[in-house]
Formats: sequence, structure tokens, C-alpha cells
Amino acid sequence: MKLRTSARMCFAVLVTSVLMSLGFPLAPAHAHPGTVTITKHSDLGFTTKIPVSIDTGIGSPPCLVNIVICAFHGAIAYSGTLTAGVTLGTDVALTYDPADLNTPNAPLPVSITYTPTPGGSTVTYSLKGDMTFNFDGCSGCPETRSFDASSAPNSFTAPMDSDSPITIPGSSSGLTLNVAGLDVITAKLASSLTLAPAPPGLVPGLGGAAALVQVTGASGAPVLPLEWDSSGAAQSFTLTTPASPQPLGISLGPVVHWVATSGHAQIDLHWTDDFQNAVEIAGDIAGDCILPFCVPVCTAFDCSVDDPSPITIFDGGLGPVYQDAGLDTLIGNAIGGTAGSLVAGRVAGGFVPVPLTSPPLASIPPITTGTIDFGVPSVSISGQPTGVVLLGDPVNLTADPSGGTGPYTYTWTKDGAPFATTKSIADTPALGDTTYAVTVTDSLGAVSNTATTTVKVYDFTVAGSPTSLQILTTGSNSYAITEALVAGSPTSGLPTISLSVSGLPSGASASFAPPSGNAGGFTSTLTITTAGVPPGDYTLTLIGTDGRPLIGGTRSTNLDLVVLTPAQAIALVITTIEGLEGSGVLNQGQANSLIVKLQHAIDKLNSMPGKPPACNQLQAFVNEVHAYVNGGKLTPAQADSLLGGPLGILAIMAAIPC
Repeated sequence: MKLRTSARMCFAVLVTSVLMSLGFPLAPAHAHPGTVTITKHSDLGFTTKIPVSIDTGIGSPPCLVNIVICAFHGAIAYSGTLTAGVTLGTDVALTYDPADLNTPNAPLPVSITYTPTPGGSTVTYSLKGDMTFNFDGCSGCPETRSFDASSAPNSFTAPMDSDSPITIPGSSSGLTLNVAGLDVITAKLASSLTLAPAPPGLVPGLGGAAALVQVTGASGAPVLPLEWDSSGAAQSFTLTTPASPQPLGISLGPVVHWVATSGHAQIDLHWTDDFQNAVEIAGDIAGDCILPFCVPVCTAFDCSVDDPSPITIFDGGLGPVYQDAGLDTLIGNAIGGTAGSLVAGRVAGGFVPVPLTSPPLASIPPITTGTIDFGVPSVSISGQPTGVVLLGDPVNLTADPSGGTGPYTYTWTKDGAPFATTKSIADTPALGDTTYAVTVTDSLGAVSNTATTTVKVYDFTVAGSPTSLQILTTGSNSYAITEALVAGSPTSGLPTISLSVSGLPSGASASFAPPSGNAGGFTSTLTITTAGVPPGDYTLTLIGTDGRPLIGGTRSTNLDLVVLTPAQAIALVITTIEGLEGSGVLNQGQANSLIVKLQHAIDKLNSMPGKPPACNQLQAFVNEVHAYVNGGKLTPAQADSLLGGPLGILAIMAAIPC
């Protein structure tokens, strides 16, 4: 089994390598987004300055060496500034599922992870000022010298949970006072500061790392601070999405990282060996003068001089620094609530909150707390058609992002398949429903909701029956018009289709009844009326128009219009008579009688155009047809096929006119 698994893995790696070498892109991280994580780096910390002023009696130096009598007076004063700087690098990550943004008023689970940046933290402190000496025998005293010191360079990971404490030593160069050629005393900084993880507090917000959450664009932000008690820990909460998509903002602020601090910083003072020797000599000389027996006094007594007490800069860590600067109160007020009211007590217990300031690493006090801001963009689509679209019309859509951090990248799909990566798209969708969807990703990797729009495309046809219509040069005739919806089109929200015709010969006019109807399907009658139109064959164009700008258009079909002279129309009636004879309705004599009358009319019309002599023969024809009807030879319908209609003898007589 292990061999098979190994072989499969090797095969998968091989296939992946081949695809990449051939230029096939592998699926991006958000091809199927799932959850999205946005990570932001922040430097918590600050710089603060604390005045240091110590005077052991420069104006009237106390006795430092007393051998029966005071053998040596001296004092030291220090005036300067302690500058402390803290930087705790951290990476805060927000995780959510963009799919949750697509449902209004729905749960939106959110997770926030807090991870100290490996090696991203430093603590610095420095002492800068002047040390003043005043000792017996110093002709230039009080003498002032510059005295500066600083912490050792360091880089570490901000401690949390079970992490080991971090110790930051301090160092300085020694400073020695020389009096009349004699080195008297040296001064040097001795310091060490230790940072250790802070355990969980009594309430959320007083241990580990903590932050308050503010939310815009959604509801349900947690009321209590979030607290992370170990590196990489996640705190989750559930928001509620808005009724319609909008940018989502999640801000953490104030943000603090609690650490336990201990340590000290002091200026150590040390008498030089030369000074100790000088004191011993002075003591012996003084003893020869005042003792009742003549022995070196430093042989009988200890003439060594104890080093002066150290000058304390701070002791117990950064807690006193916070308290002296009022930072415990300022940060507590920023946190607010129950946790805020307990900050001062927590600081007094040796734990200090290192805040995110605005701007980062600002000099405090005063303090302005900063925030870590996460922005999730939203997107909408503009340019959607205002109704159904006629097949063949282009559709232009634009993604409109807001919120997040630009620039944005765009991912369009068409009916679920990848389509485009531009802000705007143009397409000519097929018949039916086509769904376009777009998401945007901002420059930090935040993915928006998915905006969708469905474009409905329809099509229609127009037709006339008959496709070829005959009409007298002066007369009228009609087409039966049908407008029909193409199968596969949407059946609701359809526009009105207006009918028109073009290509009419001079002297002809057209009318539709009705002139328009719903694109879902309707019928109309196109009536052509002629007045002295030259005979001939004309091609007409029947047009159906969806008059909406951009999303409408036309459909058309050709119709044939044949304009006949009265003589040509009479010839058609003769053909009808022959048909009645052939079917036995009329005998040969009856048919011949009718045909002769019509033939004479044709001859008259062809020989004397524009004159009405043919009317006599045509009227005689009409009378004979009526007689056949009365005699039962022809039915009214058969008579009407000869006399009625747009090409019947009565219409021909009206066209001559008779």
C-alpha cells in the first residue's frame, strides 16, 4: 500500500510539472474561494521620556570619609532623561468566507488570529544627561560631565503563554572624575530588563494580547474585548450581514500586548584604588597628629571608604515608568469597561500593556491609540439592461467596487464558467437567460461578495400570408400578418412590437390593424390600397420593431406585391370559370357565354385604354352570373368567386371605373 501511495504521489508531481512547463496555469488560491485570510503586520509600542534628577548634596557635600574627624567631603548629582522604547511586532489575520456575504441578514462567522512576528520585537532604553561632582580638593568643582548610557541591541519575539522570558541588558562606558591629577570616582550604568508572558487576566482584555472590536457594514460586534493568550490563537465571533451588500470594516482598537516586566537601572559609583590609597595616607597623617601614641592610624583602623549608594533610575520593570507617566490611566480609559478600570491595578502588579499607538510607535504621553483596520470590499454591477434584450444586441456590464484597499482585480463568470478579468465586459448573450457574476479582490487579498445579474434575451419573427399578394392598379387587398415569439425566449416582461412596411410603389398605401402588439405573439391585417399604381411585381419589406434603445431592434421578411391591370385580373376570372366548367358546375355553353363577355371586355380595355366601353360587357357578365344564381346553377359562394373579392369583376369595374 505504501508503494502504491508513493507512486501516485510521484505521478501527481510529474503531471503538475508537465502542465506548468507547457504553460497551463494551475488553479489560483481563490479559484474556489472558500475562506479568505487577510494578514496585517502591526508594531505595537511607543517611546516615552522620563526626567531623572538626583542630588546627594552638591551644594554642601556630606562627609564621605570619617576617620575620627571627617577626612573627605563629596557629593554627586545627576540630571537627565530616561528614554524608553518598546516595539512588539505582531501579525493579525482575519479569516472569513466570502460566500457568507451573499446572503442578506445571515450569519457571518469571523475569526481573528494574533501571532507575534518572529524576531520582530525590540526594547530600547537610554539615559542621557549630566553628572555633577563636588569633592574636597577639586579646584574646578562643582564639575559637570556628560553621562550617557543605553540598552544593548536586541531582537526577539514578543513572549506569550509558555514562552521563555526575554532579558535585555544595558551598558555604558565608565566616567571617571580626576581631582588634582588623582582619579577619584567612576560612574557606570548597571541595568537589566526582563519581559515575560502575561497570564490571562481576571476579565478578557487584561492578559496575553487584547483588543476591542468595532464593525461597520454588519452588526453583532462582540461587546467584550478579545483576548489571545497564546501565539497563533484564534478568537471567533459571528456577525450578521446587512440587508444588501456593502463594504465591511472590522477595526481592532485599542490593541495591547501584556507583558510582565522586572528589572532595574542604576548608576553605580565606585571609588578608585588611587583614591582609596590617598585616603589611607591622609588617615595616617591625621592619626599622627591626634592620637596619644604614634602609630599609623590606618594600621589600627580600617580606613577603606565604602562606595556611594547607587543612583536608582528605575526598579521593578516598566511598571513605575507607566505609573509616573500616567500611562496606566490613559490606556485603561482607552480600553474602557470593566477591563479598563482594572488596568491600573494590573500595572501595579508588575504587568504592563504595550499599546498600538497612532501613529505607530509614537512618543507618549499624550497617547492616541491606533487601530488595525480590515476592509472587505463589496461589489455591484452597473449597466444591466432595463428589460429583456433582443437577440444580437450587445450587453455592457461594469463591476463597481467599494471599500477594501485598491487597486482591485476582477473575476467574472458567465453561467458559472470563467469569462473575464476586466472591470467592464461586453458580450452578446444567447437566447434565454444568461447569468453574469463578478467578485473583486483588493490589494490585500480581501474578496468581496459575488454580484450577479441575469440577462434575459428573446427573439421574434414576423410573417405575411400570402407571401405573394395580387392587387388591382386601383383597389385594395390584405395580408394576414403574424408576429411570433421564438422558442426558448423568456415569456414575461416582453416589449411591444410595432409593425411597418417599406417598398410600396408610388400610389400605394398601407395600414395595419392592429399596428402593434406584445412580442409574445399577435396577429394583424396589413391592407394595401392602390390608386393608379403602375402594374408590376413589387418587393415589400414587412418590419417588426422593438423600439427600445440599445436593447431593441427589428426583424423583417419580404412580401411580394403583384399589381394587375383590369384586363389581367379579368383573365384570372376566366380561369376560375374554366375551373367551374371542368368540375361540372357549368356546362360548356354556359361557360362559353360568360367567357365571351369577359374576352370582349379584355379586347375593349386593351384597344381603348382609359375608356369605359368594357363596362357594358362586364355588366352583362354580372347580370348573367346573378341569373345563374337565381336559377340554381351557381351557389352564392361560387358567384362570389367570380364577382367578389379584391380581384372580382365588381372590383375590376370599380377600378376602370364603370
